[in-house]
Amino acid sequence: MSQRPAGSNLQGQRGISLVETLVAMVLGLLVLGAVLQLTNRLVEGNTAAIQLARLEQDTRTVMDIIVQDVRRAGQFPEAAGDLGQTQTFLQDQPGAWLIDGEAVQSGKSGSALAYQYRESDGKLVQARFSLDAKNGAVQMHTGSASAAETITDATFMTVTELRFVPHLVVSKAGTPQALQASQLMLEVHLRTRLKSDAATVRELTDNVMVRNSHLGLVR
Repeated sequence: MSQRPAGSNLQGQRGISLVETLVAMVLGLLVLGAVLQLTNRLVEGNTAAIQLARLEQDTRTVMDIIVQDVRRAGQFPEAAGDLGQTQTFLQDQPGAWLIDGEAVQSGKSGSALAYQYRESDGKLVQARFSLDAKNGAVQMHTGSASAAETITDATFMTVTELRFVPHLVVSKAGTPQALQASQLMLEVHLRTRLKSDAATVRELTDNVMVRNSHLGLVR
């Protein structure tokens, strides 16, 4: 029986050439690039969704803070005891509402609302909400501190509009001096946008019925 020489089974076989290796590497890089691009798009889409959700939540939180505090405008603990005693009631009640530093007029809007209320211990709180247009933030002042507090994150979002639109319901009774009661319903408009993307905008409008009427004497 004849024997084949050692290594004869390798005849006719060859290794991978350099060109084939390079082609395989290029194809692999193309596939990897496509996968990375798809992953990047998914990450960007997820980031945008998270930012939009946070913008909506932060805008709603600011609106809730404004609405909840504005409802307290004009309240004072002596109100129930002063009923029927007009002069005493007028002396004890906090000051009237102001918009942009002026007495409230129905339909005349502004970006700064000031009002007062008394806590249960009788302490007078002079409250104010306003738009800091320079920094694109909402300012809140409801204490004795001289500096207002920024209640929006200026590094994340920009407040482009804060507008208060008042609607007054006025009733009068009595002569010769009429007792005038003013009931305030307030429209609050708030518009915000992402700091990193001006095209991503959130707008909210809420109506606040101020619980406490303001009384005054008119001739």
